[in-house]
Amino acid sequence: MIVRHLSEEDFPRLQAFEREHLDPNLPEKASLAALRHFARSGHSFLAETRQGEARGFVLAQAVWQGAWATVLVSRILAADETAYEALLRALVKSAHDAGVYEVALFVREATPLARAAASMEFQVGPLVLARKRLGKRPDPGGVLE
Repeated sequence: MIVRHLSEEDFPRLQAFEREHLDPNLPEKASLAALRHFARSGHSFLAETRQGEARGFVLAQAVWQGAWATVLVSRILAADETAYEALLRALVKSAHDAGVYEVALFVREATPLARAAASMEFQVGPLVLARKRLGKRPDPGGVLE
């Protein structure tokens, strides 16, 4: 499996992969604007076979937490646990290479992503995320959905 940084040429394949494997817990698919933003972050990757078949992707960016930076995963979706592990390895390496020593993502228990994260020694919990929607726009769901 090959894992590489996203480029704009990947967006149609990535969106097709997302339609095929969309996690019902994700509120909506990634927009082109979001893909463009994350492609420039230095922490977003596409996993593919040697034949060029998309196997998954991760959209992440470094964010400042006040005392340190964290690479925060906004979206990760893969066809199987092997692809999740490959994406997480690339993400951890990119964070370390950038001098960022924390990677954070939301995981649901008993999923291929949770198993891949556990195999790479990610710690789970005990934090609970609270969310408040601001404004009058319809709620498309969010990080808690």
